[in-house]
Amino acid sequence: MKKVILGSLLPVFMAGSFATYAAAPDAVSVDGGKINFTGSVVAAPCAVDNSSDGQTVSLGQIATNQLVSKGATGSAVPFTIKLIGCDLSPQAGAVDDTSDYTKASITFSGSTVDATTLQVTANGAGQQPAKNVGIQIMQANKAVNVDGSASTETQNMIAGVNEIPFTATYVATDASVTAGSANSSVNFKINYE
Repeated sequence: MKKVILGSLLPVFMAGSFATYAAAPDAVSVDGGKINFTGSVVAAPCAVDNSSDGQTVSLGQIATNQLVSKGATGSAVPFTIKLIGCDLSPQAGAVDDTSDYTKASITFSGSTVDATTLQVTANGAGQQPAKNVGIQIMQANKAVNVDGSASTETQNMIAGVNEIPFTATYVATDASVTAGSANSSVNFKINYE
């Protein structure tokens, strides 16, 4: 008997409990900001990996007493330019035939002290750049041009992923290096042959 009474009262209790809940508030939308997408479609046998475009190569700190004479350098820091999706096979019916390319080189272009040395700048307002020091990019222990006038040595490509290795280092452009921020940036182009 108790089960029958409780069973018959259950819908009454449930209806009463639902009535105590308020209606949900109206939805609200607010402006969240903006997202920028950048990139390009290229008629080339490979694409530049996202890790190579916009990468930061940290040269760290170097003491002025390590750059006491013109041409003195700091420790070399390795970095690569990674090419992905390289397809060197003939493309039947392709609009842009990229299968004839089997080698790649890089052309660097930035603000320079000379053809092989990037000019350094300060981090921001109120900071001073280091004086008489620059940054060199090396390929096989040889400074490459960073003024856009010449490309690096070519490297043979394989299908799939290719990494073109480089190192970067601080270099004294004169004997009297002074302390300060020592940052730079460089643009690069891929040349296929």
